Amino acid sequence: MDDTIALRQMGWIEWTATVFGIAYVLLMIRRNIMCWVAGNISVALQAISFFNTRLYADMLLQGVYFVLGCYGFWVWWKKRSYNDALQITHVKSERKWLTFSLIWAIGSIVWALVLRLWTNAFIPELDATLATASLIATWMQAHRYIENWLLWIGVDIAYAAVYSTRGLWLYVGLYGIFAILAWRGWKQWQHLLDDNATAS
Repeated sequence: MDDTIALRQMGWIEWTATVFGIAYVLLMIRRNIMCWVAGNISVALQAISFFNTRLYADMLLQGVYFVLGCYGFWVWWKKRSYNDALQITHVKSERKWLTFSLIWAIGSIVWALVLRLWTNAFIPELDATLATASLIATWMQAHRYIENWLLWIGVDIAYAAVYSTRGLWLYVGLYGIFAILAWRGWKQWQHLLDDNATAS
């Protein structure tokens, strides 16, 4: 494929993924179920970009994101169907935090080993660590744990730095915006959580 055509296609893919990615976060903040649809469109397009820049953990991560997006849509739809709104909450269990930590550590190590042994992935250890953290944060979003936003702030900032080393400037900007929106999401969900506590 001609380089000019490839660059033009990648630009179109990145721009479209960026628009749907921002829509995903804005809809998530508003707790709109369509956030999962927008998110799945975004991750499908991002997977193409990551394949072409040898960020294979990120590419595979988009596939897992897609599955989690379907799961999140199902969880939210099921709750809405039964008139049982899924409330925002904190992760209160120390056991659950320990589980998250173990999944993060083990998942990062295994994923990094696979990438280093069988691919020519760029920075496999960091790539795997951020990918595993992202999966945990997405699962937390599906269950509306407010701490998901704090985890996303750290992950988004780290991803923006990684993408800058690969020349994916649209994604650098996108993940910078994600970090800002994650902070907004944290503040807005905290406000809703406080309101619910006051009402009860």
